[in-house]
Amino acid sequence: MKPFLLGLLLLPTLALAFEPLNTDDAGTVKAGGNQIEQYFFFINRADGGQATDILTPGEEYSGNTDARAFPFTYTRGLSETVEASFATTYYNQPNGSYSRFSNYVFATKWRFHEDHENRYALAIKPMVSLPASKQQQVSGLGLAAFNYGVNFIASKYWDEVEVHMNASYIRSPYNTNYSVGYSADTFRTNILLLSIAPVWTVSQNLRLAFDIGVTTNPTASQQYSSQYALIAGIYSLTDNIDLGVSYMRTGLNFGETFAAQQAASTRSEVGITWRF
Repeated sequence: MKPFLLGLLLLPTLALAFEPLNTDDAGTVKAGGNQIEQYFFFINRADGGQATDILTPGEEYSGNTDARAFPFTYTRGLSETVEASFATTYYNQPNGSYSRFSNYVFATKWRFHEDHENRYALAIKPMVSLPASKQQQVSGLGLAAFNYGVNFIASKYWDEVEVHMNASYIRSPYNTNYSVGYSADTFRTNILLLSIAPVWTVSQNLRLAFDIGVTTNPTASQQYSSQYALIAGIYSLTDNIDLGVSYMRTGLNFGETFAAQQAASTRSEVGITWRF
């Protein structure tokens, strides 16, 4: 079994799925293959305060209240090195006089380099987010303008450990005639994100991950950067179905993200990835 698992690690096309991590990997869905990721998350805002520092593509939320939502992603393998995906999120909370579906994200990932001998791969992932409605922006369920960006991805593989690194830029304009998440503050429109996620293969069916990152804090009145820390587990129910769970803390410093202080916000997530 170990040589078989080692063979899998040598093939980035079979790398771990994006959910439930923030950091993406250089793997792509096989040519002609499909993947569905259906998750549920719960975001808790400490003391009802606003903390717009959760920037998972397709799961952006900048409201000042707690949130419950179901992010969905469909990915299609276009070739052995290129995939295309579509993501959206259904919000059960908050809700109002607007569609509960938001965060429509279209993306393409191209693994442009892989070295089987040294066991690493590089990929680039451009993406575009369709505008939310004005009332969705007011409630924090997206921004009422086209957003776009690109993510540079590097993945390195060893026998039982793999490490994924991301460097992202997102151009994030919004309708300045309306508030974002009921906040009167102005928001930065150039967002940077740096993250790293080591993943351990504990057994044939179980992987554990630790994901940390630093991102631009969208709220212009606050300090420039904020941080997050996330722990996750992925259990393979079958060869094609994975169960994922994760817990993330965010804050303006790593003392908040690593539980020494109260976090600005937390996110708990659970769901299924199905490949077919």
